[in-house]
Formats: sequence, C-alpha cells, structure tokens
Amino acid sequence: MIVKNWMSKNPDTMSSDLSAKDAINLFEEHRVPFMSVVDNGKFRGLIARRDLREAAAWAIATQDIYEIQYFNERLKVKDIMVRKPITLSVNDTVETALEKGKKFGRSFLPVMDGDTLVGTLSNRDFTYALSQLLGGDENLHGVSIEINGETRVTIRKILEEIFMMGLQIQGLFTLKDPDSGVKRLTIRFEAKCFKRITSLIEEKGYKLLEVVKHER
Repeated sequence: MIVKNWMSKNPDTMSSDLSAKDAINLFEEHRVPFMSVVDNGKFRGLIARRDLREAAAWAIATQDIYEIQYFNERLKVKDIMVRKPITLSVNDTVETALEKGKKFGRSFLPVMDGDTLVGTLSNRDFTYALSQLLGGDENLHGVSIEINGETRVTIRKILEEIFMMGLQIQGLFTLKDPDSGVKRLTIRFEAKCFKRITSLIEEKGYKLLEVVKHER
C-alpha cells in the first residue's frame, strides 16, 4: 500500500501571514484539526486548531486589553505554526506512515512530492481504509478463523473449502492477536444462508473467533 493511493488529495491550506483570528475562522469553516501552511505554492509548516484555541484562551484569560488586541490584530499563523514538521513522501508505504506516526506521536502528516505539498494522511484516512477492508459500506457478513499450523498452507486450505460452500468473498486479510500472537484469517463475504455457512466452517474443524452478521 502506497501513500499516494490512500492520502487525501488537494488539502486545505492557509497562508503564514493570515491572522490567528482569521485562521480560527478558517478552521471552523473546514472542520479539520490540522492544516498545512503554504505560501505561493511553497510548503512552510503545519498548524493545529488546538494551538490557535489555546492562544486565544490565554489572551482572554489574561483580561489584558493589549494581549487580546495583539491576538486579534497582530498574531499571525507563522508565529504559532510548526516549522519543518514530520512529512511523508508520496511514494512512501502506508507502513512507513504508521511507523512515523507512532514514533513521533503524529495523527496528521503532510505528503510531499519533492518540495510540493500534494496531500495529507491522517487517522481519518486510516479509518476510511479500515472501513473499506471490513466492507463497512456494503454491509457484508464476516468471520474470523483461527489459523493453526503453517500460515500459507492453512489459508489455502481454508479458502479452497470455503469456495466450495458458494461464498462470494469480497475481502480477506490476516491479523495477529496482540495478546496471544495467534493469527486469524478475517473474511468479508456475501451469502444467503449465513448460519449454514458458519456451521459448515465449524464442521470442517475450524475455530471461529468472530462472527459478524449484517441484516439486509
């Protein structure tokens, strides 16, 4: 999985010379937690809505008319933004994105093609990708089967037998239980006789770890 195929393209941006007050309004308009800062096509940094709100709250809390005036009229995005933030290359793998996010504690990463900002990758994009893997928009049935023995051989055997049952498989992937380390094969599928399918899987001697049925 390559970042350019999963990122959000044409990201919302703002100028570094935008006032903090106007930046807050822009955040409210777009309803996003982060925005990239771009001046004349050049990527300058990253700014968080939270940081702007904290600056506004501090100015109000001081009850100092000059501090409030400074925030409203003179404080700029460039005074608050993060310069040289952690970024991704458009050709990085999603695995690299996850590693960087975990290592640096980031939930939002700008995506660069050379020196040009071309997109962003955030937790929202990962949630959407997971929803696709799980067939969330298609209301697919699902089962997770414990994998015993050599993974490749076991998966091939499971799939051969499941295909014989007439399942219309829409997606499948493997996951490892974080506690036990046991691998599971998760399958999303369409089937008219859901209960019969799960019974057949168990009759074949496979352990069902999860069963998800969606009503039509």
